[in-house]
Amino acid sequence: MSSPLSVILTQNKLTVENFNDWKRNLLIVLNFEKHSFVLTQPRPPTPAIDAPDRDFVALERWDNSNLSAMCYIRTSMSNVLQKQHEEHQTARQIMDNLEEMFGEQTIQAKTDAIKGLMNCRQKVG
Repeated sequence: MSSPLSVILTQNKLTVENFNDWKRNLLIVLNFEKHSFVLTQPRPPTPAIDAPDRDFVALERWDNSNLSAMCYIRTSMSNVLQKQHEEHQTARQIMDNLEEMFGEQTIQAKTDAIKGLMNCRQKVG
């Protein structure tokens, strides 16, 4: 990892319990490195041979950013999770899979927190 911010990811590797914190840190690093667009934008189609140079540059930029994002993601997760995500070809595929794996826990945690707040009683005075 080349960014000084990447230390955040090496010190806070993804585990089952810290998905939200890990994801927030990952997005900080990817935004700083200008690679986060690969999580929201699909890969540009391969341009025709006679296409303008900008089309080839856009594809190369996307491919390079995707590779960097995948490296950040994989190096900041446990070995078991790395193994489970070896076959994915894009950072988006990895993140979608992680959301499936850990996203439900996030929803449940939010629901529990809201339920706890709703059931709190204020002391008189």
